[in-house]
Amino acid sequence: MKRYAKYLLKGSWLLVMSVVSFLFAYPFVYSVLGSLMLKSEFGNMGTLFPIPEHATLQNYAFVFSIDGGFAPLLNSLQRAAWYTLVTVAMAVLCGYVLARYDFRGKKFFLIAIVAAQVVPSVLTIIPSYILVSRIPFMGGNDWLGRGGHGLINNKLMLFLPLGWGSLLWVFLFSQSMKSFPKAIEEAAEIDGCGFWRIVTWVVLRLQGPIVAVIAINTALSNWNDWLTPFLYINNVADSTLTAWLATLTSNLQQFGDKDYPKVFALATVAVIPPFLIFLFFQKYIIQGIASAGVKG
Repeated sequence: MKRYAKYLLKGSWLLVMSVVSFLFAYPFVYSVLGSLMLKSEFGNMGTLFPIPEHATLQNYAFVFSIDGGFAPLLNSLQRAAWYTLVTVAMAVLCGYVLARYDFRGKKFFLIAIVAAQVVPSVLTIIPSYILVSRIPFMGGNDWLGRGGHGLINNKLMLFLPLGWGSLLWVFLFSQSMKSFPKAIEEAAEIDGCGFWRIVTWVVLRLQGPIVAVIAINTALSNWNDWLTPFLYINNVADSTLTAWLATLTSNLQQFGDKDYPKVFALATVAVIPPFLIFLFFQKYIIQGIASAGVKG
């Protein structure tokens, strides 16, 4: 009886997890199927599975066309790459200095980094908007930031560091350095390596897992960030793919008479890069978080 009960429990568990997996995968499957249809064929949202009778890639051709989503897609890639590079460089350099050097105010910086994570990001939206609109000598502003609109509706806005989230990676990298043997750095210094060579040729290579965690999470968060471009930029060509998708979702008349298949195609393309990144690099996330455990 115990043997049958064990099999029954295992089968029930697999059934429950299969149902849960289906519920999580259903929106993506629906989006893919709907994107293969034309507006006239899709009809309405009443179908459980919109099976296309004549599958077409016309909606995806629109996404990658010059007049369609190519510019927002390129902006998303550039923005994710830029923020990833800057965040990794800042986390490695600042985290290394905090972990290896003693200087006045070090504890204050560590406390400030941790305290900054407590502030909800929604509280910084209005101050950030005012700051961007008052940048001197940009968008018609004078040296006091008056008279123009700053970087509002400017593509450069996509590359401004406005959040506190990147400071968290500085703290995690400094914690990861506490388990890194100092003897390796001392040996490199004896061999004639200076500060920059030690950081780039020794620390950066041997601290690969935590660097991968920083790069992956920064790329994903910036790729999925639709709110920042949505608030600051109105021109589609200067916005990102996710922000444009949010605009179309809030106003489905953009293409005419509720062209859902085009929206589904945009959503599918926007989901694929984060999915592939997590699929192929998830092991580095686990290793990096384990190596960054807080140590005394």
